[in-house]
Amino acid sequence: MKQRAPKQPGAERKRLILESAQAVFAANGYANSGTEEVARAAGVAASALYRYFPSKRELYLAALRDAGPRLLGMWQPAIQGSADPFETIRLLGLAYYDHLQTRSPFAQLWFQALGDVSDADVREAIAGNFTAMVEAMSGLIQRAQGEGLARRDLDPRIAAWHFLAIGLTFDLIHHLGLDGELDRERVADWGDLYIDSLREGKHGRNEQPTATGRTLPVRKPGGADRAERGGDSLPAVQTNPPDTVDEGKGAG
Repeated sequence: MKQRAPKQPGAERKRLILESAQAVFAANGYANSGTEEVARAAGVAASALYRYFPSKRELYLAALRDAGPRLLGMWQPAIQGSADPFETIRLLGLAYYDHLQTRSPFAQLWFQALGDVSDADVREAIAGNFTAMVEAMSGLIQRAQGEGLARRDLDPRIAAWHFLAIGLTFDLIHHLGLDGELDRERVADWGDLYIDSLREGKHGRNEQPTATGRTLPVRKPGGADRAERGGDSLPAVQTNPPDTVDEGKGAG
């Protein structure tokens, strides 16, 4: 039988319950998780859990509301400590990719919660997390504009949402088990491509002139490069696929 954790101050116990709830909800989703499971993960009695959170729903909302500020808190040292806003953006992108590789529950929790946004309170919690990150990123882009580094015709908030959309793509690839599609080098190239799209004047570091400056490395046919990185190769796309499903089947 699992021993309960030693008695802790109230704030520490509440934090432990919240972190355990984030891990449980991230792994199983809201519908498939129970407060008893969260209590076991935290090493506390269910009655202790209800002292801080009156219901499973309130616990879930608290877990969602807490995840965003904690992730944003990981960003703040880089945002405040770098003199170059573009370098900060590049480092944040790489740091988020590295964070996903740790199997942290935050990103998975948000992904699970997107299926629950028909609930107004869940929608508000998720929206609050995303808009806080947009504010932080748009502030960096505005700083770059003020220093003459970024294009003045850019809307900083649209550019910030673009950055978050790239992060969501990382999430999608990761949660679908397609990690072989990306590695750190390709993520760095993707970041350079994004930053080049923000630059004032000529795009930076472009080896071949293109509309966006820099291009991602070209993938080899049949997923050969993915196989070299240790992933399973995907079948090559047919050059002339059949017009209908039936045409792709054999006779009979």
